[in-house]
Amino acid sequence: MAVDELRAQLHQAPEDATLQKLRAYLVDPDSLANPHDHWAHSGIICKIAVTARGKPKSAPWFMKFQRETNLNECFNRPSPAYGRRREWTFFDIRLAWDAYYRRR
Repeated sequence: MAVDELRAQLHQAPEDATLQKLRAYLVDPDSLANPHDHWAHSGIICKIAVTARGKPKSAPWFMKFQRETNLNECFNRPSPAYGRRREWTFFDIRLAWDAYYRRR
């Protein structure tokens, strides 16, 4: 079983692995020892929860999300893989996610 799980992880795209890790962290903050060391960009954040049609959230949704939660004011870095995209730590994403969905 462990070998099969490792094989599945090896065949998984890095973005998919990050998305799974982020989703797990949002559900259980204790699942990561140091969420400040894990980063995700807007494309991954839009895929955390999909729309009713099963598609990722849109770019306009993300713009509203980051404005209303002040994620846009949090420390961020340019994405190593996608130069113009910004990335935020899992810790800051969780704070924004909780604030955004707790109000609704």
